Amino acid sequence: MNVRLIPVALTAAALSTVWACGTSNPTRPSTTFTAPISNGPANGTNFNFNQQPITLTIVNAVHTGPAPTYNVDVASNADFSNVVFSQQGIPEGAGGTTTVTVSSLAGNTTYYWRWRAVLDGVEGEPSGTQSFFVKPNIVLNAPVLVDPAASASVFNARPTFRITNSTFTGEPGTISYEFQVSSSSSFASIIASQTVQQQGGAGATTSWTPSTDLPEGNLFWRARARDLGNGVDGSFSSAAGFERKFGIDLTKVVYQMGPNISGWAETSKITSASHSNGQLCIEHTRLGVWPSTDFFGDPSVRLEGNQWIFANINGTWYGGAADWYRPGQGCKEVDENIGHDSFTQNPIASWRPRPGEVFGVMSSTPARFWPDMKTLDQRTDVALIVW
Repeated sequence: MNVRLIPVALTAAALSTVWACGTSNPTRPSTTFTAPISNGPANGTNFNFNQQPITLTIVNAVHTGPAPTYNVDVASNADFSNVVFSQQGIPEGAGGTTTVTVSSLAGNTTYYWRWRAVLDGVEGEPSGTQSFFVKPNIVLNAPVLVDPAASASVFNARPTFRITNSTFTGEPGTISYEFQVSSSSSFASIIASQTVQQQGGAGATTSWTPSTDLPEGNLFWRARARDLGNGVDGSFSSAAGFERKFGIDLTKVVYQMGPNISGWAETSKITSASHSNGQLCIEHTRLGVWPSTDFFGDPSVRLEGNQWIFANINGTWYGGAADWYRPGQGCKEVDENIGHDSFTQNPIASWRPRPGEVFGVMSSTPARFWPDMKTLDQRTDVALIVW
């Protein structure tokens, strides 16, 4: 085959060198073709690392005769001495453009690309060189779940979920966390979800409190880190299951006798609690084990602690330390004036339980006139019973 390269004057529509191919085959006419024109991405485009793979597009070469194929090169330097991706023999695309998808490239690098049309083994002039930048790879590790802990019992209808902030590689922007709560471990349906901005830095914690009540039952929660500005999402943490129970959040109680004991150590579990036959009975695992103390300095009268009463009045829980109990004493005589020898503040002072009303009970070490007669500052969990 005799090949002749003949420069031809360009039109305004094709600002590229025109190539002409002649053959000795009389049935095949000569063909001319221009260089393809770079079309996309726009010169100087920045890509997040996770936006790969990147597609390169050209406007097809203008040609008179059979369609050429195309070769493409991507290099990490402008003189193409370090080609990192190359593909030959790309068929011409329909609709006037041809595309190729570039395999994954390293981050934090500027890349240069160009195409050439090829016909009968003759490679034409390259398209204009374009560049794009791939940002550094950002990896957001899964956060560590803190509260509620796995298998915890949660009485607060709107518990606060807390995670230890994620570690990461790369250069993320502002990090946020997506919290999810579901009734299934597969998270097929989401009960509550919210994305909140990270609080503090590395090693700190970020928390979220739902704006609606969670249903009772076994629930699951998880979280993941997100860099919304760069479009990067980390993987979700492993899910933690917890049981949402109807109950009382001691941090929200209005205390009208004794201290706020929400921070006291819960060292004992109620094994049974009931009101019947004029008695309020609270049995628990450290009944008779907690140390006793003199009752107002009288060594002849020893006491172990107090029974507590919690009443829900107009949607707010009020409570306080009520009757004293002696070492190992689980039951106290009560009537409709339950706890009223201790409760002097309204509204709990004027509260009278109605038949069938649900109220809360608890036992603790001495607390009614705390810190007088102070021993260990420990308590049980809270039980809900019916009057």
